[in-house]
Amino acid sequence: MKRNTSLIIVSLSALLSLLACHPNGEQDPENAANVIKEALAPQDVELVEPVIRSEHPELHLVGSARAFETVNISSEVVGNIDKVLVEVGNTVNEGDPLIEVDRETFRLWLNQANANLEASKAELNLATKELERKRDLLSDKTIAQATFDQAEAAHALAAARVGSANATRDLAQRDLDRSIIRAPSDGTIAKRYAVKGQWADINQSLIELAMGSQIKVAARVPEFWMPNLSGLKGFDFTVGTSEKTYHATLYSIEPVVSQNSRSFEVVGTMKISDQAVRPGMFANITLTSPTQHTSLWLPSTAIASSDMPEIMMVADDKIVLRKVQTGRRDTDFFPDGAIEIVSGLEAEEPVIRDVSGLGRGIPVRVITSGDNT
Repeated sequence: MKRNTSLIIVSLSALLSLLACHPNGEQDPENAANVIKEALAPQDVELVEPVIRSEHPELHLVGSARAFETVNISSEVVGNIDKVLVEVGNTVNEGDPLIEVDRETFRLWLNQANANLEASKAELNLATKELERKRDLLSDKTIAQATFDQAEAAHALAAARVGSANATRDLAQRDLDRSIIRAPSDGTIAKRYAVKGQWADINQSLIELAMGSQIKVAARVPEFWMPNLSGLKGFDFTVGTSEKTYHATLYSIEPVVSQNSRSFEVVGTMKISDQAVRPGMFANITLTSPTQHTSLWLPSTAIASSDMPEIMMVADDKIVLRKVQTGRRDTDFFPDGAIEIVSGLEAEEPVIRDVSGLGRGIPVRVITSGDNT
């Protein structure tokens, strides 16, 4: 700005020398004095005070909707997949069948286990009767103790076989039950990896289930906006091209700011009321601060451009400069647009309305709007 002022002075001197000359080349001191007087006369300026706006700051973000919780469902038995009973997007309830795995084979194993159990029970029944007969003979001293001991051991062995067969039958029943893969909770089928005829291994992901009747809506918030979140209970959002507004209840605010993005995540939840909002969709989120803030606004013509924005003020009938920090722009308040003053200016401090053609130290005369004197 000092350089600009010096150029103005040099140009003014050259102009004065030119204007002060007669047509015959001789200088006219009186004419030169009049030109200098007019050039150094104070310039008329109009002052304006910043407009104070009371508002709840808003921040518009692009986020996404996601499932409240997801679980990958796998098989607990191995075998060929007989049936896939659901498709992506289907809503299921807890316990609903999703996939059937080799049901006939597990049914045969159960039948075999039941047959073995019955055979073991028959052997135990026979061993029980034999033990009773041997006990009667032993009391009459008709048989030796060793013979009775053998009968007693055979009975114990038969009882153990019944217990083993019973456990085998229970395992076969469990495998048959688990050959039907069921939904662990209410939810929506998010992904399906299984097809009929595929071999299912234990812990192999076959279905992805979005659990629950709620979704999460999340977005990353710049760190400078954190003070505005105090007392936040929820936020509004839209999805796609729809103008319908949904409301999410605040679920969590990430406590750590990412060092890479200098942002943190805000997450809300919403009960699924219709199929217009689905996990994976983009969400246009509006955060509204619960705390009311005041902001100062000046006309855009009052801001001088330099390395840092400056405003011009009047002190001792001369222009002085002050650096300010600017923020948002708006079309309210002033015809040529308004700029928010974040710092560097207090309310009720007047500034020059239009700084075009002005510089530091120039003498000025403050006029009111419409004053032509």
